[in-house]
Amino acid sequence: MATTSRIPLRAMIPAAAMLALGGLTLLGGCTRSSETNASTPKEVQCETSVIRVAEAPMEMTATGSLEAETSIMISTRMMGWVKKIHVNEGDFVHKGSPLISIDDTDLQAKKAQAEAGIAEAKAVLANAEKMASRFQNLYDDRSVSKQQLDDVLTGRDRAAAGLKMAEAGLREVNVHLSYLDITAPADGIVGRKMIEEGDMANPGMPLLILEDVTTMKVVAHVGEKDIPDLKVGDPVKVDVTSLDGAVYDVAITRIIPTANPGSRTYDIEAVIPNPDQRLKSGMFARVILEGPSVTNILVPGRAVVRRGQLTGVWLVRDDDTAHLRWIRLGRAYGDAFAALSGLQGGETVVLTSQQPLAEGDKVVK
Repeated sequence: MATTSRIPLRAMIPAAAMLALGGLTLLGGCTRSSETNASTPKEVQCETSVIRVAEAPMEMTATGSLEAETSIMISTRMMGWVKKIHVNEGDFVHKGSPLISIDDTDLQAKKAQAEAGIAEAKAVLANAEKMASRFQNLYDDRSVSKQQLDDVLTGRDRAAAGLKMAEAGLREVNVHLSYLDITAPADGIVGRKMIEEGDMANPGMPLLILEDVTTMKVVAHVGEKDIPDLKVGDPVKVDVTSLDGAVYDVAITRIIPTANPGSRTYDIEAVIPNPDQRLKSGMFARVILEGPSVTNILVPGRAVVRRGQLTGVWLVRDDDTAHLRWIRLGRAYGDAFAALSGLQGGETVVLTSQQPLAEGDKVVK
């Protein structure tokens, strides 16, 4: 038979009391530790500033791209095989320099025919003039009638007209031949070549683009809400982001009054000097425009505290204690930012401090 041992109740009470006492001791220790680790406000020497409200021009940013101010699309009025391309992309050419030659075999044959026709017409005319001179003498001697003389003179006039027609045909062929030997209409750089030797050139078909890149223009797209505030002559800042230091202060030279159908934006243009040809067609540009002045709450850049994606400022309360307030910033105006929310203007903020601030610290100015 198993024997069960019993522990007297009086023996259990002291053990329970000891556990309870130990728990109170641990709780007491935690409370004293928390009181010891709590941050104590400290005095911090700070430089402060007052948030000001000021009128500042509203800035608008538009995206655009660079183009040559003068861009000529070279084409031909004649159909034919491309026989020779005399230039490559990037080549600089002078006015009158050969660009493209198109096969002229057919036209050379027509030219030979026209020249033969002129020779024949000259012979016919010479014979008709002799005949007219002879009949004029016969008429003077009353050997032929007036009708016969008139018929011969008419033949001479028709021969003269035939010669003029043949000469006009030769001029037409020469004009067509001039379209086959295409030359540069102005000085410039070959920007793009859209055809190769052996290809068929058709009338009006773009063959290559000739650009004058000593002056570029930026074409930017502006929203329909902003376009009423702009006019020709307004200053703009153009930032070609792919190049270091490529920032230009220029003026609007043209505003296209019709919106782009797809984007509902309006195109504006500004001319940029490019003497070193550093700027290239197609480069991306950011265009900053000034709109009407608006009232802004301006926060000094040195006062802004950044923690991740959050921005804030250390406010100095009436009791000179520091309080961190999160705010939302807008556009930059020099070394200050427009506060979109969180401030009303007139608040005192900390610019710099001798040591990191904590909530409730005493600000000593």
